[in-house]
Amino acid sequence: MTTTPAGWYPDPYGSSLLRWWDGTQWTDATHAPGQEAGAPQAPQASQAPQQAPHQTQPQWGPMNRTAQLPVPEFGAPRRTAPVWPWVVGGIAAVVVLALVIGGAVIVLRDRAYTAGARPDVNATAPQLDQTVPPEQEPQQSLPPLPQLPQPSGDRITDPVTGLSYAYPGDKWEVPESKGINDPADQRRPLWTSGCTATSQANYDGRGSDWVASVYTAEVPQIFPYSGPQSLGQLSQSLLLTYENDFYGIPHERKILRNEATTVSGKQGWIFEFEMDFTKVSEASGLKWKKEKGAIILVDRGRNARPAMLYVSVPDNLDQSILKRVEDSLQSQ
Repeated sequence: MTTTPAGWYPDPYGSSLLRWWDGTQWTDATHAPGQEAGAPQAPQASQAPQQAPHQTQPQWGPMNRTAQLPVPEFGAPRRTAPVWPWVVGGIAAVVVLALVIGGAVIVLRDRAYTAGARPDVNATAPQLDQTVPPEQEPQQSLPPLPQLPQPSGDRITDPVTGLSYAYPGDKWEVPESKGINDPADQRRPLWTSGCTATSQANYDGRGSDWVASVYTAEVPQIFPYSGPQSLGQLSQSLLLTYENDFYGIPHERKILRNEATTVSGKQGWIFEFEMDFTKVSEASGLKWKKEKGAIILVDRGRNARPAMLYVSVPDNLDQSILKRVEDSLQSQ
């Protein structure tokens, strides 16, 4: 081992001072760099730091110059706190954490077991020899198709709505209920009386007939109704809803009449309109160009849906029928 002579060297503990090396250990004697200083008196060897291995030897110079740090044989690193408390504390923390996690797992497992095993006190368990059938969704029952009434004399009377009107006469007939009603479509009225006349058979080349119509029905439940004051808005909503269904080729609409009325002393509303098919008619050779129609609503009291009369007649048929049916309308 090489022995480093006693002298002033840069403080191995990191301060800006010089510290005295007595040839075997570091002492507590220090002074500022650049100041002349001799050997300290009676250094206390007991306070010198321990020697640290693996340090290089210092380069020597005058006492008033800063020398390099001592070599491993006599230098010492900066004092550090002992490591064992941290090791012990870390081990203890790990043990505590493991116990907490283990306890939580046991509690959760017990709760899961208890929840899975606990019977439902409100449920009635079947006997062992009983079979519990699977629940089935209730089937929605559709209303039966009404039998449309035939004319009596020169009038048709609807027994459901209580409306009656003049029967248009020749070329008109009462259709089959299944041909005009679809109980599964809650938007569409369930017509309970009616008659039709053919305006043009096979007008589209696919077997469809264009017809004039007179129908009555209750307003479907899907349309909100709050009393006679809402009849005007309701009549417009009905036309906007059914326009594409009833007049399914391009046309222009014009409102002819939109006002309150009375039917047999009951509050009502009449909404007249005209559909113009002129452009399509001229391009496709249709037999009609315009069609007049009306929706008449009649209030039937607080606990009943309003009654509706729908009438529509193309101009290649007698359109005076429209006014005759409107004027003849009565309500029981």
